[in-house]
Amino acid sequence: MELYAPYQSFFTLLRAGLWNREPDCDGFPLSSDEWKQVYMWACKQTVEGIVYDGIMRLPDRLFPPKDVLLNWVVKVDSIEKRNLRMNKVISELYNLFALHQIAVRLVKGQGVAACYDNPSHRVCGDIDWYFTDKKQFNSANKLIRERGISIEKQAKFSRSYVWKGFVVEHHSRLLDIDNPFCIPYMRRLLQSESASSMQLNLNNQQIALPSPLLTHSSVNAHILKHLLTSGVGIRQLCDSARVYKAYHQQIEPDALKKMYRKLGILRWIQLLNSLLVNHLGMPEDYLPFPVASNQQPGRMMNDVLQGGNFGLYGGPASKSTDAPQMQKKTWLHWIERLIRYIRYVHYAPAEACWNPVIVVYSHCKNWFVS
Repeated sequence: MELYAPYQSFFTLLRAGLWNREPDCDGFPLSSDEWKQVYMWACKQTVEGIVYDGIMRLPDRLFPPKDVLLNWVVKVDSIEKRNLRMNKVISELYNLFALHQIAVRLVKGQGVAACYDNPSHRVCGDIDWYFTDKKQFNSANKLIRERGISIEKQAKFSRSYVWKGFVVEHHSRLLDIDNPFCIPYMRRLLQSESASSMQLNLNNQQIALPSPLLTHSSVNAHILKHLLTSGVGIRQLCDSARVYKAYHQQIEPDALKKMYRKLGILRWIQLLNSLLVNHLGMPEDYLPFPVASNQQPGRMMNDVLQGGNFGLYGGPASKSTDAPQMQKKTWLHWIERLIRYIRYVHYAPAEACWNPVIVVYSHCKNWFVS
């Protein structure tokens, strides 16, 4: 997919905001319609706050028109307020679990947001909790049901519900790896990393997080799984890039490479690393090992641009300024998903093969397990 000038400006602002650096002003100024297009793309990829931070580093004379900038300011303000509300809900739930002696880790979400220079400008999604064993997982689900809240069964044995306007998910698996032959290794990995758990300060409350190594692997494995199924957006790639930056001095490169090889996704990680460097402008110094010279991430980037946030939007970027429309599940959509799925089998063959098996198995088991 060839990018025309406004799209290049979008990436210029994204990189500036993501890495807190001065933008290249060669593609500016933009017309009012072009700025509206950039705003639409930012919303489609849920990176409005990051791109806004990039805009704030432009000279005043290159700013968007007042109407576009005002909409952007209002949008970023709502992102900041939602982050504040989410942080309060996370603290509330964490205290509730602690009161009932339920061990839990906050995964993805606000734990990853803490890796950003401005966490409040990252668009927040769900609240994800990982429970260290099945007993803790079941106790947490029972605790929520006792408060009159309906819990829904999800694929891969997760549970979800709505708490004060936020979708909350309970997970019994930390790493989204479906290959059953990796289970013994993952158990050993989780046990060995349990002493390296981190703490996140939210509202003067210390929230437990997975170790840097497990955070690294959980974020990237999650991206792979969504790319194979529903699709993935630029925000998730930004999360990965910021995790690389935040923990690159805390993780032993050989240990990370060994882990990805054991999990059967090293080739996929090499493709992802190439994309983060070549398209998101991540400094190679943050990588645990050099970018492989034979990686060509352009097609993967096209898939990301076409699908938007978790594949919710359809069609490639165009010059239209229409609001993004939700992707219709037509037969053409399913064919495109199948083609994309086959494309990534080469990079993670075991995961591509086992993913649909585990999804079907978990849905079947959900019929019989409370």
